[in-house]
Amino acid sequence: MTNADNPKECFIIMPISDVEGYPSGHFKHVYDNIIMPSCYKAGFQAIRADDIKATNLIHLDILKKLIEAPIAICDLSSRNPNVLFELGIRQAFDRPVVLIQEGGTPKIFDIAPLRYLEYSKEMKYHDVLRSQNELKDAIEATVAADKDAGNVNSIVKLLALNQSANIPDLKGNKEGLALGVLKAEMQEIRKLVEYGLHDRGRSRRGSITAIEFERISNTFDKLLSAKRVSGPERMEQFHLLLSETEDLMMRCEDKADHMHFRHLMERIHRAAADIL
Repeated sequence: MTNADNPKECFIIMPISDVEGYPSGHFKHVYDNIIMPSCYKAGFQAIRADDIKATNLIHLDILKKLIEAPIAICDLSSRNPNVLFELGIRQAFDRPVVLIQEGGTPKIFDIAPLRYLEYSKEMKYHDVLRSQNELKDAIEATVAADKDAGNVNSIVKLLALNQSANIPDLKGNKEGLALGVLKAEMQEIRKLVEYGLHDRGRSRRGSITAIEFERISNTFDKLLSAKRVSGPERMEQFHLLLSETEDLMMRCEDKADHMHFRHLMERIHRAAADIL
């Protein structure tokens, strides 16, 4: 472990108590046997909300750790509302996070590029060791990719939002800081909800709209990374993608779908402007 005398903190977003449908102590085993050793190997100290010992304004202390920790790990397995809320805050501030979930758990996000690491439900010895090493590598890679435009686990970058949320520069006591932070975070989380990142009402997987969005998005990403495409040819391809995206956006009946296409258009526009 590096920085042994003063390890950096990795905030863990996961269920703290037992969850219906899982054996008693399941997530404690995940924390103790997979997450904590992985953090240690990567040079970080794992910390959960229940590890924060402050007795006054504990929720503010948790919020501060959640936003300021250099790295976080989020276990999506249980679809726990508190877990998703904390993840929403972390993503709104565009802070690096590693997503994990139990193997076989259905995906809960509509945006395909978000990557996550699976761990074995049975947690046999060799499976646990493999998961520790994979998670350790994922932590190091995510920290290294922080602020990188290609960071696939940044919703802010994937949706091409103009900027992430910021903690207001407030002076005074913690109550004043809390009001400013909570106002800023709720505005950003409301945007994420509107974009339909966690659509409980229906599944869009396999829909024509979702397939077309992924097709255009993938074509756009490949075009960005293509090194042998000339400027004029690249611009022509951008215009074709813009035309297709605008056409699909205008035909969208769902507000979340419409917003996805609108932000994709903004990404393409910016890329085209960089050529000029």
